[in-house]
Amino acid sequence: MTRTVLIAGSSRGIGAAAARLEAAAGSQVILHGRTESGALKKLSADLGAPAFNCDGQDADAVIAMVDEVKNRGYVPDALICTLGAVQATDAMTGNTDAWLDEYRANVLAPVNFIRAVAPLMLTNGGGRIVTVSSIRGRDNLASPEVTGYSAAKAALENVTVSFAKALAPTITVNSVAPGFVLTDMAETWSDEVRKEVRANLLGRAGEPEEIAALLSFLVSDSASFITGQTILADGGLDAR
Repeated sequence: MTRTVLIAGSSRGIGAAAARLEAAAGSQVILHGRTESGALKKLSADLGAPAFNCDGQDADAVIAMVDEVKNRGYVPDALICTLGAVQATDAMTGNTDAWLDEYRANVLAPVNFIRAVAPLMLTNGGGRIVTVSSIRGRDNLASPEVTGYSAAKAALENVTVSFAKALAPTITVNSVAPGFVLTDMAETWSDEVRKEVRANLLGRAGEPEEIAALLSFLVSDSASFITGQTILADGGLDAR
């Protein structure tokens, strides 16, 4: 039976890598982007996958999009949420209004998708959900330069457990916390960050495809006994 996987935030980076991996495995992939970007349209054409657009931070817009997905005949068996954003939010001097922006992007957007998609999964007999956190959500790896982002990712991990409890035993809900990954954001890394990248046990940054492989595992039947967990994929940075 073909698995149907909705990937929220699949225009680029880890989300796009997950879409390619799932499509190669024979899944029916459903793409999502905030806007109808050129990157999303190209990925849709390359994979022969339908693409939908909405602002993940707008709960009503997410519900309308998921309704459209359903009306097109797709019922997701799996939801991968790679939604998120990061900006500088210095612990002592940064504008705390930006912290709320970080919370909306990194917590409420995934929540909106989970709330919209989970009822379809429950009606369909089950499903798997995975969110994407960050090493910055770990206490020992939180950054005072991106305090709002660190706090939001910590909140996302907590929210993931809450949904795992709320949706058990029918739906599994987990999170992946990547370390430094070579996405578009890598171009903004400072020299200090690049030193931190090389400080992990593997001495390098991760590739989007390496994180995508873990996401695909967690939405597969092979991960049927895993729920309420956040799995680190950080090259051993946390283990130093």
